[in-house]
Parts: sequence; C-alpha cells; structure tokens
Amino acid sequence: MSMSLIIVVAIALALFGAAAWLFSVARGQERSEEVMTRLQAGADRPTVLFAGDSPEMAIPGVRWISHLLWRAGSEIQPRGIVLVLLGLIVFLVLVFLVMGPFVGLLINVGALLVIYLVLLQRAARRRSRIIEQLPGFLENLIRVMSAGNSLEESLSISARESDDPLRPLFTSVGRQVKLGAPIDQVLAQAGELYNLRDVKIMSLAASVNRRYGGSLRGVLKSLILAIRQRGTAARELRALTAETRFSAIILAAVPIGLTTYIYLSNPKFYDAMWSDPTGKKVLIGGVIWVLLGILILWRMVNSIGDDD
Repeated sequence: MSMSLIIVVAIALALFGAAAWLFSVARGQERSEEVMTRLQAGADRPTVLFAGDSPEMAIPGVRWISHLLWRAGSEIQPRGIVLVLLGLIVFLVLVFLVMGPFVGLLINVGALLVIYLVLLQRAARRRSRIIEQLPGFLENLIRVMSAGNSLEESLSISARESDDPLRPLFTSVGRQVKLGAPIDQVLAQAGELYNLRDVKIMSLAASVNRRYGGSLRGVLKSLILAIRQRGTAARELRALTAETRFSAIILAAVPIGLTTYIYLSNPKFYDAMWSDPTGKKVLIGGVIWVLLGILILWRMVNSIGDDD
C-alpha cells in the first residue's frame, strides 16, 4: 500500500476525530446552559451533574472504557477519553496498513489485550486496597458520628483523614452530596462503579435511615465484622489454591514459548503455512484461541480469593 494512501487515511481519521470532539464540546456547552437556565428559574431541586451524565458518555463504548479507567485509578474525564480513543484508533489503523493484515492484526490485538489486562490488574489491586482500608474508615466514621455529626458530615471528615485510594472515592461522594445529591444514590453509584458490595450496603442503610430513621452504628459495626471475616477467608482460599494458580500461569506461557521456539529455530515453517490458504486459517484461528485462553485463565486466576 502506497504511502500517499496511508497519509490520506490518517488525515481522514484526524478530521473525523476533530469533528467528534467539536460535537462533544457543543453538547457540553448546551447542557451547561440548560442547567444554568434551570437554576436561574428557581427549580425545586438543585440539578447535579455527575461524571456519568456528560454528553461524551453517550458515545458507544466510552462509558465502559471510562468505568474501567476510573476503577484503575485514572481521573481522566470523558472528553479526554474520547480524544485518547481517537488517537488510539488512528494508531491501530496505521499499524494495520504499514505492517500488513496478519502482522498488523497480531500487533493490534496483542496491544489491546495487554492494555486491557494491565487495567484489569490495576483495578483489582486498587479495589483490594479499598476493601482493606474500608473497616478502618467505617470505624472512624462511627466515632465521628458519635460526636453528633450527620452522616454527610462524617463521611467528609473521615474521607479527609483516609489514605489513597479510599480518600478520592469518598471525597468525590462528599463533593456530590454537597452539590445536592442524595447520599444514598451517590453511594449506590460509587458501589456500582467500583464493584464494591459493601458500599452498596452502606447506600441501602443510608436510604433506610433517611426514610425511616434509626441508628446506623449497628449496621456499620456488623459490616466491619463481615468485611474482616470475608478477607480472612479469601486469604486462606488463595493459600490453598496457590498450586492451581501456578498451573494456570504455566498453561498460558507454554503456547507462547513453544511458538517462539519454533519461529526462532525454523522461521520458514510459518512462512509456508501463511502462503497456504488452509495454513493461514489455522494460524489465525490458533492465535485467536490462544489469546482467548490466556484471557480466560487470567480471569479465573484473579477470581480466586476475591474477597467480595
């Protein structure tokens, strides 16, 4: 493929990305003007904009990618995610055109799979740290509430005294509550976003307390006990399944190592297969199945000992 065609394709993709960005900016300004109009008109309830309500989240795939990045600890906004995705698409297309169909497909699929697995690993590690810090946070929350503070004030005070990654999570919750959002809805959104069952239980308890009254201390104390017992059971399970997880790692590494050895010892072997139509299908199918198997093994290994 000629270089001129590659340049034309790159320019077309860049123009498409610029058009999408301008569209998102216009949608954002329009939404902001609507919110200001409602506030100036004296609406009964304050209008609160959540990160998930931005116009960029309506673009297919942006919501899922945004949630994955936020779980991994990134604070990038949806508009920045759209720009990063457009740049990534341009890069993948150029790799596909420059390196050829087969090699380009392998590089693109491999790069996307590595990025996805790294983000999953970071998200799982960050979530585990949040769960480890949650009992101490809840104990501090109970102490602050015992001093006569409301649940909203106690959350903000306890969040400021916490460490990362728990502090940004509940700081964001407190910020949205100050803007007028119900605390039970904000906690439910946070629990759904980070896949934290304990935060969802806090949301349910806050909802019951807001509607019918009562004390939250007993619920929070029971939640602290349940988190610690579940963490102990998860650590014991990981110790008992260490041999199984090591076997899964070996099974994932064997196909890659064997393929690399064959290619280094006899490079013409794969060239002959690629020149044959049936061999080409076998190679493509083999790569797809190996990548799928690695992904499945990865998810299985990470699911062992999950403390939620």
